[in-house]
This record gives sequence, structure tokens and C-alpha cells, in this order.
Amino acid sequence: MIQNLKLDFADYLVAEIAVVDSTGAVVHCNRKWEETAEIGGLLPKQSGWSYIAECEAAIGRGCDVAEVLAGLRAVLQGELPSYIATYACPFNGLYHWFQVVISTFEIGGARHAILMHVDVSAMQRDPVTGLPNRAMFDAQLQLALSLAQETNRRTGIIILDMNNLKLLNDKHGHDVGDEALRWLAAEIKKKAFPDCVATRIGGDEFGVVLPVNYDTLTARRICAHFETGIGCSIGSAQQPIFVSASVGIAIYPDDGMTSGDLFRAADKAMYAHKRGAAVA
Repeated sequence: MIQNLKLDFADYLVAEIAVVDSTGAVVHCNRKWEETAEIGGLLPKQSGWSYIAECEAAIGRGCDVAEVLAGLRAVLQGELPSYIATYACPFNGLYHWFQVVISTFEIGGARHAILMHVDVSAMQRDPVTGLPNRAMFDAQLQLALSLAQETNRRTGIIILDMNNLKLLNDKHGHDVGDEALRWLAAEIKKKAFPDCVATRIGGDEFGVVLPVNYDTLTARRICAHFETGIGCSIGSAQQPIFVSASVGIAIYPDDGMTSGDLFRAADKAMYAHKRGAAVA
């Protein structure tokens, strides 16, 4: 009765939990594990589902689980009592960070491992704006480029640089500067299409990664939302403070073939926009 109650509780946890035997075959998993497996197309096969085989296949898809696989094998072989790691993995079109905790126990005298996966992507967020951070931007861009190359489609990035943040901080204080960054982040999310990934790269700079499932015309239409710049007002109605950002855009493969090429092209376009706004 107590054992069944524990298994029922596991079905209501947000963590993905599975038990594997010494060969890596999944012998039990909770509801969350099954739901995630279904979304990711990893449903158990009739001949049985091997967690080790799935890890090996995931490595080929760009999932950073080589060390996790080594850790699991060490636990199953009795070389380690437990193993904890955080890894990055593309899942359902977006990059995610997962933490995995592996421990060992015996069933019927045979060594087994219990694995618990938790999506910790929230750790990859900027604390001021709540947007994903530079690590998420870089990972999502690499994923978008990989998918675009495989499917002969387009993707791209938009780089936005907040104008006069230092002046704003010096004149009104960092609290006002942070408020301006939050408002600007909200405006960027409004202008971005739902499946774009808007991020704060750092300091006064933001980045948007375009999805791969758009044709050139649609990608350009997304960019057009940004090309006139981003602006908003903070503060009181009597003394509003206008906040704006300059914008640069780069499309794969037109403006570059690698993430570095695209970033340089977008950065160059952004500074050209900033100079034009200053002259105006």
C-alpha cells in the first residue's frame, strides 16, 4: 500500500522520474516522464525503451548529454554512488536546460538507477527584465541555424541597443534605468512574433532569434516591426522619460552563414541605425 502510494505521488511531481536497470532499459517512469517523451517523440518501443540508446541518439541531435551518459554508466557500474549535472538540449523547437540527478538502489539484488530530470531553463533568465539571457540567446541561435541548414530555410537575428542608458542612470539613478530596461523588454516582446525568442544579451543590448519555419517574406515582415526602432515612455505623465533602442537585423544565409557572421552583421546595422538616429 505504501509503495503504491509513493508511485502515485511521483505521478504528480513536475520532475521527470524513471528507473533503469543495469542495461539502461527503462523499467518504470512517472506520468511527467511519459508526457515529455511523447512530446519529444521518444515513446517506448515494443521491444523496450533504452535510456542509454536515447541519450546516444540525443547527442547526434545536439543534446549535451555525453557527460550525463558517462555519469549514469558510472553509477550503474558502482563507480559512483550518485551523479548530478546540468545540461543543455534542444526540445520541441527551443533550447532548454535540464538538471539530472542519478542515484542507485537495488531491486531483487540487481543494481538499478533512478533518474530525475528537472527543466531549469528559468535559471537562464535575466533577473532585471525576466527575458532569457545571453546563454539562451547563443544556444537558441545555434539551434535555429542548425535547423535552417538542414531544411534549407531562413532564420536570423535582431540586435537592439538601448539609447543613452548611461545618461539615464547618471541623471535619474539605476532604479529608473532598470525600470526603463523592463519597459523596453516588454515592448520588444510585443513587437516580436510569438515564436521568436526575445532575450537580454547584457547591459543595454537585447537580441531576438527568429524561428526557422518562416519564409523570407514573413521573416522580413517580422523585421519590419523593428526597423523604425523601439520607443516607450516611463515616469509620470507630467515628466515622462522617453526610452528608445536602435535596431540591427541579419538574415541567414543572406547576411552570414555562422552565428558570428550574423551577429557582426546585425551589430553593424544596429550602429548604423544608431548613428542615423543621432544625426536626425
